[in-house]
Amino acid sequence: MIEKGVLPESKMFFHMSSDFSVKALFYLIYSGTFYCTNEYVIERHNWNSYLFMHIRKGKMRIEYEDKEFIATENTFVFLNCYKPHLYRTEEDTIFDWFHFSGNASDDYFEQLFNNNGCVYSIINNFVIDDCMTSILNMAENDRIDEDAVSIMIHKILYELKNLSNQADEVQLSMIRSVVKYLESHYQDPITLNDLADRARLSPYHFSRIFKKHMNCSPYQYLINYRINNAKKLLHNTSLSVQEVAYANGFNSVPHFIQIFKKHTNLSPKKFRDIQF
Repeated sequence: MIEKGVLPESKMFFHMSSDFSVKALFYLIYSGTFYCTNEYVIERHNWNSYLFMHIRKGKMRIEYEDKEFIATENTFVFLNCYKPHLYRTEEDTIFDWFHFSGNASDDYFEQLFNNNGCVYSIINNFVIDDCMTSILNMAENDRIDEDAVSIMIHKILYELKNLSNQADEVQLSMIRSVVKYLESHYQDPITLNDLADRARLSPYHFSRIFKKHMNCSPYQYLINYRINNAKKLLHNTSLSVQEVAYANGFNSVPHFIQIFKKHTNLSPKKFRDIQF
């Protein structure tokens, strides 16, 4: 039976893995190339495998662990199908895919997903494309070399790890730029949307990446920076508490005192009286 949204020119291949490959290798379960309309949707609670998809044309929306991802042309998807997941095409879409498993699959997935999510740009990455094509050719011709398949799956995982590390460096550079802006404008009203716009990310995605690299939320970083600067002014100048509050972006003295006491267990006045 052809699934809804899957066009007749689509191909699907099945493979029964040997006991040895299941115990010792990454192993193929089934695979194919799908030509889909925008009606194609898969929603599962559990499907005992991991999934690679190479989007060759079109657009796919993926939902996994309460997060949403978009995969477009020349992107690659890595999903853990043991957990609830959904993916649907948003337009006419062509993609190569295969389900697989293996002892190291879960560790690779967790590390990669935590760093990058489940969608990777593979423009100019010929290794992943070649490995996907070779595995599908073997499956279509029913000539599976299980050791070779395992090596190619491992190559794909290695390439995804490199892409994830590169993405990590790009993210870190972006976060540094936002932090520099924040530290230069801490006296001004700054919202999460302002910072996310500078990073060209959604507020949710920006917050997640910021916390990953800075170990605190953007709001907490801003408050910490303002409080630390307030400490310097209280200790090194004769500015009034009101002047210190306004100089650090607080719009009211009571609010400043409340936040200062929360972070130091001291009022601004008592902090000023400390002899260091």
